[in-house]
Amino acid sequence: MSASMNHEKVEPNLTALLDIVLQMVMFFMLCSNFVAAQLDQKIKLPTAISAKSVDKDVRDFLILNIDDKGVTTIGTDAFETPGKIRSYLTNQLALDKARTKKAADWEAGGGRSLIILRAHKDCSYKQVHDVMEVCRSSGYTNVQLRALLAAQ
Repeated sequence: MSASMNHEKVEPNLTALLDIVLQMVMFFMLCSNFVAAQLDQKIKLPTAISAKSVDKDVRDFLILNIDDKGVTTIGTDAFETPGKIRSYLTNQLALDKARTKKAADWEAGGGRSLIILRAHKDCSYKQVHDVMEVCRSSGYTNVQLRALLAAQ
């Protein structure tokens, strides 16, 4: 070995790693915005003596919000009549079934079978009942109401 050998400083190229990290951050920010868009912050949930959270094994669900005036929102779409809600849910159910390969998979829970209903505490029982009836007539049989756990 000669004493005149040059030693170059080698540094790793982190550009690709930083690119991937930035893309992951943007992806998770977008995903959190989609979830937040389904939860209407103007809805003040009623309190209940016993309430439980959504099961962790539920993979796919649809959130319906009913405000104090009875207007139902699904995501960012607002529906004022039960007929429009029924049409939307029927189309959504057909899309979900088409995405599921076999009918047996659908029956085993492969499709979106859960509707989470978030009703404002000041809306009438009739308004909530009408939306639940629309869900049932559209083919959704599993509807859960959301409430806040009352302080004991």
